[in-house]
Amino acid sequence: MSIEETIKSQIEGSIVNDRYLESIAITLFNEAKVTADGYIFKKLVPAMTFYCFALESKLNTYGKEVFGEHKSLYKKFTSATLLGKFDWLLSKMDVEEHEILTTHRDTISNMVTFRNAVAHSKNIDFTEERELIGLENFGDKYLIAPTHEKDFMALRSIENCELFKLSYEFLERVWLVQSPKYFGSVDIMRGMGISSSIVVGR
Repeated sequence: MSIEETIKSQIEGSIVNDRYLESIAITLFNEAKVTADGYIFKKLVPAMTFYCFALESKLNTYGKEVFGEHKSLYKKFTSATLLGKFDWLLSKMDVEEHEILTTHRDTISNMVTFRNAVAHSKNIDFTEERELIGLENFGDKYLIAPTHEKDFMALRSIENCELFKLSYEFLERVWLVQSPKYFGSVDIMRGMGISSSIVVGR
């Protein structure tokens, strides 16, 4: 067969990176737990950041399953805020309102604050008036800067990362329970976040 006669196939598919983002977050978080205090931020900050990325990617994957046949709705969904996507998806899937949702909404709001602080990091000027504490009395180099919501280093903690992880896992559990009810069938591959492709017409 000559080059001119080569038959080309049309291939369609979807590239999904949910599991990679989740895997990075899990690995870094586990490493952070066993890292010395002075170095823990090197693992903890990226772990928390990747849980934020993983949550949004997972919401987009689930949203495509729910809104995919309605392109205009799906476009609006992907353009929504992280918390907007969470509420819209759960509302669409008839998840009953419960106090646990408030807990996860609060966590997701904190995830947004943290992610934005990392993505848009800049110098934070401050002025405060307070009593000096301990070593602060012996020189400026001992002064402790105040906690600020735009300072991701002040927001980092094992406890916050655990909350980020729990909200991500909560979303997965909601999907596992509600998606069969919403779609009327059980499909373990639905929303799995795995890339796939097919040759059209084969």
